[in-house]
Amino acid sequence: MGGGKYRLQSVMDARERAKQEAARVVALRRSQLEEAEEELARRAAALEGCREQQREARAKMLAEGERGAEARRLVQYRTHLSDLRAKGQELSESVAQQRLAVARAEREVEAALAGLAEASKEFSVVEKHREHWREDRRRDAARREQKLGDEIAATLNRRGRK
Repeated sequence: MGGGKYRLQSVMDARERAKQEAARVVALRRSQLEEAEEELARRAAALEGCREQQREARAKMLAEGERGAEARRLVQYRTHLSDLRAKGQELSESVAQQRLAVARAEREVEAALAGLAEASKEFSVVEKHREHWREDRRRDAARREQKLGDEIAATLNRRGRK
């Protein structure tokens, strides 16, 4: 194959770096999505735990009320239940916010994947161009060798007639 350097090598290198950077961004965004989903699961579990505490506190309050508990004790249960409801409301809002964060992270992963696809396509275009360039160089070299061979054969043929 003939010598010579591929004249678009710097473009190809830049596109390859862009592709690698896009892949790094995809990995980062997927990691962020995973973290957001784990945080959502933690918050949802905390909310469910709070709801379970509310059910247990309500059941205890009703049981003591049926046994004729003091009014002071029932007020304590009601206060505790009220606190648990407030905490549950905060946790519920926290879960809703985290769901939004997960949705945002999912959109960022999709955007990063689209960027990777575009970078891969751009790299592929230059890579295909380089392969065509190499093939052209091979064909040119083969033609030169064939021409040289034909010239040698013609020279030998002329010498043989003399």
